[in-house]
Amino acid sequence: MYRKLTFRLGELFVGAGGLSLGSLLSEHPQISFQPVFGLDIDPESLQTYRNNLEWINKNAPQVLRYLPVFLEMDVKSLTIADLPLAAGTDLDILVGGSPCQGFSTSNRGAKSEQKQQQNGLAKSFIDQLGKIHPRMFLIENVQGVGWTTTTDEMKTDIQQSFFEDVKAKAKSVKDYLIEAAKGLDYEVWHGLVNAMDFGVPQNRVRFILFGIKKNFLRNGEKVNLEKHLSKYKQGTPTVHDAISDLPRVSNGSSWSGTDYHPANTHYVQQMRKFMLNGDLRDHFTTNHAEYVIERFKKIPQGSNWKSIRGDMKNYKAVDKTHSNIYRRLVYDLPAHTISHYRKSMTIHPTQNRGLTMREACRLQSFPDW
Repeated sequence: MYRKLTFRLGELFVGAGGLSLGSLLSEHPQISFQPVFGLDIDPESLQTYRNNLEWINKNAPQVLRYLPVFLEMDVKSLTIADLPLAAGTDLDILVGGSPCQGFSTSNRGAKSEQKQQQNGLAKSFIDQLGKIHPRMFLIENVQGVGWTTTTDEMKTDIQQSFFEDVKAKAKSVKDYLIEAAKGLDYEVWHGLVNAMDFGVPQNRVRFILFGIKKNFLRNGEKVNLEKHLSKYKQGTPTVHDAISDLPRVSNGSSWSGTDYHPANTHYVQQMRKFMLNGDLRDHFTTNHAEYVIERFKKIPQGSNWKSIRGDMKNYKAVDKTHSNIYRRLVYDLPAHTISHYRKSMTIHPTQNRGLTMREACRLQSFPDW
């Protein structure tokens, strides 16, 4: 019988806390995680993270024994003195997904200066990695880090001697992250991972960079997550598997009943672990204008705004519209990549309305609580 190892986890750019939650709920046979701090500059994001962890600490204390320290601050201002003792001196893993808008193809309208600021936050993770020196780290971001060039800040602010190689080799943000981590004495693995290969009902490809301090490896040992990840691949739930049991709601309405009966399927039961039947939260829709609903009616499953090109007269440059705008989900397939589901007006597969908050969460594998 193995005794479980508990890894102390710190998270930057927490957002709603997806990386922490995924770690806590991973049910690994030999490893558990204990978040010790979470940081975000946005108070509403941090409050969501706090609410999620407070809920699980209260309802499943065996999963989360104590709450982390919640840090509402700019990541660039973070110092060791701000961290709890267990993190500042002995952190097992630092994780984070810096804001991806600057790297994303769906953010075509953002100004160059704004993108530079967003992209520069990838460097902030490296800066903190160099201060905190955790045993391991994990960075998650969109594929665009592979073709986005380094920012001006990255080019001018890597003068330290161990970053000389970075200056020479870093043509893209991905290169910068890899070479900078190596310069901090980490052995690294990087690759593209699709969430739908690991039981998430969504086609979501992300760049992953994982590193471990070289002195924690056997002599000459290399990090290769490929063989380890393959152990955890599983079948992909469909949109139907994820949301078909949720009560019907109409445009602009919400469900407030107490008689919800969840499906007895593996995915739904995963999403409802530690919850009582009948309890269902945040199942509400945006109130779209009637002309938007009329557009929805003309779009079949799997299609997008191109099915209603003639109706898109309020879009100045319709041909530059992202492919996920006015996109209707396909019931028998995993979802496309879910981003700002309300702004993009993602359409329910069979009902002529936008997704509810709870449906979007289900497709992201956020638990029902």
